[in-house]
Amino acid sequence: MKFWRPEELPVNYNADEDEKKYWKRYNSGASKGIYMAIDASRPMITHFLEGNMREKNIKRSDVAFVLNDKDGWGESEATRAYVFDARVDQADVVCLNGYFHVLDKVLVPPANMAEVIRENNDTKVFSHILDRFSAPFYNDVLTKTYQARYSAAVDSVFEKRYFSINSRSGRLQTEPNEKLPNDRIPLLPYDPGWNAYQLSSSVPSVEDMAAMFVPDDAAMTDYFVSQGGRSLIERYAKKPNTKENLLENIDQIPLDIIQALVNNLMKNSFIETVPSKYYTIMNDARDQMFPPSQYPSEAAYKAVFTKTLMANNGVVYVMNRVVSPADYAAVIAPALYNSNTQVMRTVVRADDSYIQGSDYSRAPLKQYFSTYLKAMQSRFSFFIPEDEGLNSYGYVDPASMANSNNVSNFRYYRFRPEDTRGVGGALAVGAWPVTYKPATGQQPGDKIMNGTTYASPANQSLNVGMGAVKRSLLIEMVNHHIIVHGSDDTKGVETAQKYFLSRDGAPVIVKTSNRGVGMEVNGGFQEQLEGTPAAYTSTVKEVYDLTRETNKGYGNGKTYILDRPMQATTVTAYKAIKGHTQFKKFLDLCTGMSTALLEKAGFNAPFLVAGADDAKHSGWLKSAAKYEFFVRGESGGLQYNVANDDRLVRLFNNYRYTIYAPTDAAIDAELAKGLPTWDKISDYLDTNLQAEVKLAADKSNQDEYDRVNKHNDAVKAKAQAMVTVLVNFLRYHFQDESLFVDQVSHTGDYATACVNERTKAYLSLSVTQTPGQLSLKDKAGRTVTVDGTTHNILARDANFNKGMTLITSSSYSVIHQINSALLFDGELAGGYAQAWSSPKKARAFVAKFRIKD
Repeated sequence: MKFWRPEELPVNYNADEDEKKYWKRYNSGASKGIYMAIDASRPMITHFLEGNMREKNIKRSDVAFVLNDKDGWGESEATRAYVFDARVDQADVVCLNGYFHVLDKVLVPPANMAEVIRENNDTKVFSHILDRFSAPFYNDVLTKTYQARYSAAVDSVFEKRYFSINSRSGRLQTEPNEKLPNDRIPLLPYDPGWNAYQLSSSVPSVEDMAAMFVPDDAAMTDYFVSQGGRSLIERYAKKPNTKENLLENIDQIPLDIIQALVNNLMKNSFIETVPSKYYTIMNDARDQMFPPSQYPSEAAYKAVFTKTLMANNGVVYVMNRVVSPADYAAVIAPALYNSNTQVMRTVVRADDSYIQGSDYSRAPLKQYFSTYLKAMQSRFSFFIPEDEGLNSYGYVDPASMANSNNVSNFRYYRFRPEDTRGVGGALAVGAWPVTYKPATGQQPGDKIMNGTTYASPANQSLNVGMGAVKRSLLIEMVNHHIIVHGSDDTKGVETAQKYFLSRDGAPVIVKTSNRGVGMEVNGGFQEQLEGTPAAYTSTVKEVYDLTRETNKGYGNGKTYILDRPMQATTVTAYKAIKGHTQFKKFLDLCTGMSTALLEKAGFNAPFLVAGADDAKHSGWLKSAAKYEFFVRGESGGLQYNVANDDRLVRLFNNYRYTIYAPTDAAIDAELAKGLPTWDKISDYLDTNLQAEVKLAADKSNQDEYDRVNKHNDAVKAKAQAMVTVLVNFLRYHFQDESLFVDQVSHTGDYATACVNERTKAYLSLSVTQTPGQLSLKDKAGRTVTVDGTTHNILARDANFNKGMTLITSSSYSVIHQINSALLFDGELAGGYAQAWSSPKKARAFVAKFRIKD
């Protein structure tokens, strides 16, 4: 601990008043200088002992490199031991009261990594950047100890600490002289000034230390003046981009953006970063930080470093180059450094500092969007709505529209970047409700609702009330704006294709032939509004090419800045089908089942127990539910929460689907071939079932009892086959994956909701897509072509929570009209009655095509 003169303290040239200048009070003005310790924890001593090295797979050559030993340490040489960089010449010399070791030099314990970097002559630029994450914190213990020891009139002694996820007091996110954490402070992965660095609470300090890869000043200058970092200087700097202005210009880069560069170079484990393990050192995208294509050998890797610096809490590898983070190369980059994308930046980075260990449970969104968007082996189209559009036009709350038929309750939310004011579990985005008017849609002139009933300011917890609604809407919005392409798809959305699927399955529709600036894109909600005064599209204002083809092999797609967000449809598959009168008979068949009919057909027989009311038997009710298609309320032990006049497809499971809806004429054609209806099955049972006979105590009526049971069993077997035929006929029109009539060419087999119990496989449809057409081949070998005019009807089955305030799960589907129905079993091509032509055949058919949940 010493007195630090003003010129020795960190300086921050950032001109943004929102960035706190924690050191300004002490390096300028009246209070010049400060009594300060570089850390208040006890320093550690590093030993390199061969037994421990072998246990941790550290080679002798690794230690020689770390200690800057140019002569090396060969595997055939004698065993050595080091304390820091001092070699043990004589070990375990016995004394009366212990042992001592003879070293080859005077042992001078080094400082911590932050201080070693600061003191090193050619890492001043990186040290300057690192110190923007630091602040002086008053330390009462140090103050009192100093006053007692030196009797000095020093009223305050401080310690230098770094805002970080991992520090001696855990997550350090509270500013000096404040009590509440500020979750807008960008954090380092750990405090580089923490003498007693500990990788995690489960790994003692003595077992490992940290490592940092620090570019030297020449490399940093080249990077920001003429190489990859030049774009950041050009975007943010106030002065010409020269070596003389370097520090001042770098300081204009916002802290949460320069954070990515620093964090990428800070590694938690020294053991995992020694030179012999360089292939396994990962960057912020979990890609190889030093790929073999650029570093083909360990010698080539080592040539990158000019020196190493030993610290008491880690090792600093000084490099002659800068390794850019994936943050700067991935599609997330424009969200980070665009001044009008603060809302999206806040959401996609919300979980960034909660990746380590048990921190996951504390992550506000638990989505880790930025980690996902930095997958450099993937290809994305990432759409980012501007703050202006999110504030002016907002995002419709689908729960408000499903919760009430009263349009005065319909709402949309305006999202704004705001301060959480230190509230934990909050998000720096405010959500402000506005009444949605179907006649006019979302308009900038609409007034925010009075009161706070539906509002969610930034300082509200995301786990309760409208905070949970905001969380749900923001997660949905981000997922809807991410499209994942195939790894070899170099064109993304810039093709003739019109329909794409977002990450969560919601369709994204490109409306214009132009695929650059000016491109118009829609979500299902916008398609739903077409032709009404409320109609709108989302327009691309900027395009960022971050593909690997144009970025020296390291990129993962394109980013499109939108004037306002897209949004998914609010129409369910049930409502969409019901809204087309030509599908009435198909819908009637899907909704005509009753539990009473199933019981009459004997499906409940396996669940009957003596003295039990089978109608209330939970096992039977769960089994009966699998015959349903459109449900509301409880079904089979699951809850389906939707508006009173709506239904959800029970076959759906938080995925994306296609429904092929036969017209009434197509259904009539199948009925003519013997396809049963629910009414016909019920009539057959009523007509053919005989009154049950109770067996007499003396069994005098045994023959009559057996005859009636045998007769009724045969009737029920046929009825069960009829039900199985009808349900499978309907299920075969529900297919996994959403396929569109579009300008694409593709052929594939896709699973339907039918199962062949013998093969334990879902029955498939062979689907062929050609430009402007979609053809289906069913199990009877018949080819059916989707109608040329009525197709690509978009639907979303949103299941809400019990209070109908937010969506808990949802499935997306596209509905196509077909003018001929599909057949799930080729053996029925000659007529459906073949399935129940005899009781034996009926039972065999039911066994083969048993309805599965």
